[in-house]
Amino acid sequence: MRSLLLLALVSATAYASFDKIKDSIQNPLARGFGDDIAWVKWEDAIETALDTNKPIFLLIHKSWCHACKALKKTFQQSNAKKAFKKLSEHFVMVNTEDDDEPFEEEYRPDGKYIPRLLFLDKNGDLLPEFKNKKAEYKNYAYYYSSPADILNSMKDVLKHFGVDIPETKRGDKLKPKKPEGKKKEL
Repeated sequence: MRSLLLLALVSATAYASFDKIKDSIQNPLARGFGDDIAWVKWEDAIETALDTNKPIFLLIHKSWCHACKALKKTFQQSNAKKAFKKLSEHFVMVNTEDDDEPFEEEYRPDGKYIPRLLFLDKNGDLLPEFKNKKAEYKNYAYYYSSPADILNSMKDVLKHFGVDIPETKRGDKLKPKKPEGKKKEL
């Protein structure tokens, strides 16, 4: 009887572990920033943005970076996950790590620091007006350490393009805002 109980316990543990591994295999581009996000490769981003008429969310980070790991951990533990998922549906989401980083200088507007979050139009051009309004370091305007600041910038980008965005009040379900007018061309 003990053998059967032990076998059942081991099987349940193995199944739970397999489920976690399976999720990361299903979405290898998530890299800890949301397995439920539709991440795309950088090389496919502009074509996808042109096809979908969406702006690009470009996250640049490194696997060895302490600040990047801290941001990832903060995201995993925050209440912002649902809002991030909902807002991400209005972007082409790109999550570059290590050698996946774009090499062009335009994606380093104020340096090569990491993590960096850039918002681009559908043509892949930087939208320089969308920076972290609460940046801790003014020389690093595209550095974000807080999921709330990322969500605020995402909302600002969507407002700029006239996209109806969900309200993200604490504890409330996301609700679309009333339309404000005509959408701008990305």
